[in-house]
Amino acid sequence: MKGIKIIVARVIYAIHWFYLAPLIPFLASKLNLSLQIVGLIPFSFFLGSGIMQVPSAYLSTKIGLRNTLLLGLIIMSVSPLLISFSSNFIELLIFYLTDGIGASMFFSTGGGILASLNRDSLGLALGIYNASFAVGGLIGLNWYTMFGNYLSFYGLSILTFLSLIINLNNPNLKPSWKIIRDNRIVILGISIAGIWGVYYVIGELYPTFAYYYLHLNLVDSSLFTSLLLISSVIGGSLTFLADRKIKKFNLLIISSLLGSVPSLLLYTKVYLLGIVITGIFNELAISVLYSIIASLQRDANATMGLAVVNSLNILIGMNFEPLASYSGYYMWIVVNIIGLVLFSLIMLVRQNISI
Repeated sequence: MKGIKIIVARVIYAIHWFYLAPLIPFLASKLNLSLQIVGLIPFSFFLGSGIMQVPSAYLSTKIGLRNTLLLGLIIMSVSPLLISFSSNFIELLIFYLTDGIGASMFFSTGGGILASLNRDSLGLALGIYNASFAVGGLIGLNWYTMFGNYLSFYGLSILTFLSLIINLNNPNLKPSWKIIRDNRIVILGISIAGIWGVYYVIGELYPTFAYYYLHLNLVDSSLFTSLLLISSVIGGSLTFLADRKIKKFNLLIISSLLGSVPSLLLYTKVYLLGIVITGIFNELAISVLYSIIASLQRDANATMGLAVVNSLNILIGMNFEPLASYSGYYMWIVVNIIGLVLFSLIMLVRQNISI
């Protein structure tokens, strides 16, 4: 597979999504924050990444995929330093939102370059692209343990800048903005948003659910988030199946259902099985979705489709977390019902996608 440098940068990119999670108590103490508002910290990153996906893709039509990717990595390398110097809550939110904006410039451009370099093995390439995100997430969850408070920020800043250096020689392809008019992409993005959202509800809220409703030790229940990410690595690695004779659209439907409904097992004694099945097939579903987008919009143009679906996934899916939190014990039932209602929209494009 070509584009290993992008995969390395993708791992480092993923650390930015997770590294602040264990640092939130430190930041809350430093800035005298109430526990009721610290949830806005990860929300700010999601917001920055979600709203800027499509504008970042448009920027790539003007300055090219490589240059947009490098600009994103520059922003992401500076953001941890700014966060470490935050003197109040508003600055912290602005700087982490900025980190999310940088992330938006990396995701679709990196995927677009990777798709152009691996035309004959899109499923494998984009599956590894997604699996590497889970690897970076695992590292991110343990970033604080490895470096401590302030070194966590400095180390990530340096590492992100190094990932920029190794990607200087990527091809600077320019996608077409007109390709964004494909309504099939929009419908696919909306239909999978609930499946995407269920994954992040498990990652962010399962430890709390397990502690309050299953009476598990909080430390032990937090380890299950790592199990979810490990399962995701397996799921992303299985995306090579989309390059075989299996119809991609059917694989997307099956993996999406298996990537959401088994979360209902979190109510039972076999909750570990629920986490593993959901993790594997949720990641497989998202990776197959990216493979379908790359097949519908070839080469550099895949950037536009990836930006649209990821933006919709984030902006719709991030609302599942407050919804789940409000639903309390019934959170897994509620997110599955809403997720499946959204997923039913996929039937609107089934006849128009033959792959």
